[in-house]
Amino acid sequence: MNNRQVILSRCIVPKKFSLFLRAQINGSVVNNILFVIDTSSSNMAKQSLSINDLPSELLSEVFRFIQPLEMLLDASRTCRLWRQIINNEWFLNKYFTNGLSRNQLIGWWKFTDVNNIGHDSSGILGDRYHTVGQPTVEDCFLGKCAVFDGQSFIDFPVNHKSEYQTDLYSVSVWFWADPKAWNRYQQEGGWRTAIGCWNDWSETAHAWLHLGFHVDTNIHNQVMISPAQYAFGCYDRQKTEPNRWYHVVVRVSRQFQELWVNGQIVSSVDMTNPHLRLEVRLPYRQNWQPSQWCQQRMHLPEALYIGSKNNRHHNPWIGKIADISVWRRWLKPFEIRALYKQQAAINNVKLGSFIHRKDK
Repeated sequence: MNNRQVILSRCIVPKKFSLFLRAQINGSVVNNILFVIDTSSSNMAKQSLSINDLPSELLSEVFRFIQPLEMLLDASRTCRLWRQIINNEWFLNKYFTNGLSRNQLIGWWKFTDVNNIGHDSSGILGDRYHTVGQPTVEDCFLGKCAVFDGQSFIDFPVNHKSEYQTDLYSVSVWFWADPKAWNRYQQEGGWRTAIGCWNDWSETAHAWLHLGFHVDTNIHNQVMISPAQYAFGCYDRQKTEPNRWYHVVVRVSRQFQELWVNGQIVSSVDMTNPHLRLEVRLPYRQNWQPSQWCQQRMHLPEALYIGSKNNRHHNPWIGKIADISVWRRWLKPFEIRALYKQQAAINNVKLGSFIHRKDK
């Protein structure tokens, strides 16, 4: 027998799981039971334990503490009993009891209180925000949503937050556009931004995110790379319709960008290739060779805006926005699909039911 393994009821258990079980059994989860697992080669006689000594209910409680999800899935491959416990709708819904894992969540706006409309429930920004105009709150299928009239937005300073100074992130948002958004009486020329960070009028631009739609085309997102301001975009092929809720997710890294609409990936762009950009704003600042493109950095945010792309009130939103979340990780495809299929906020989605194909 390998000295990096222990045998539990005919299950070959990797060392990392045996140590995890020991920590949980000796800890507060089951502090009235004591097992000693010694994996050293000089104590091989002590390595055999029967997993039947632990009821399945107790094991399921232990497994709830295995993070991240990939490690839990590794544990499920250990033996048939563990697979039966873990690959169970009831257990997985309990494992994801609060919806999506809050791991790397850096912004979350539920809009539950009109008197504190910009409150960030992730805890990163808290109540540090400023409103322009009078955005309001009303009921929607997710609970509450913010309503913007084209004259209002909310801004959040993030330049002092290290969590936001990243070129790897994802954003999830539900939005609904009012038919008035198709009027062309404002200077933005038909662009509408639900959430943005696009201060692009100066040479020290902070163009990190530009998520919304154009009234003649479709849902889009853009990011910008290098001082020469190379703008890269993803676009849906379907034209945006008024009076309809859309679930939109963008996944961004320095190398790649993806756009998801209503649970499906609709567009992607390889940003390691400068020829795939939409435009170059300041070509005279392109003082590098093509081979140096990989050294050019993506813009980082100075302030985040809900209902506008910047503090000059460009591309104002006219309509409703609900359950915005910003993550310092890429949301997984099954998380994105579950949010749309269940028409749920990030804290109410039942991932266990989705995984078991109850609502796909």
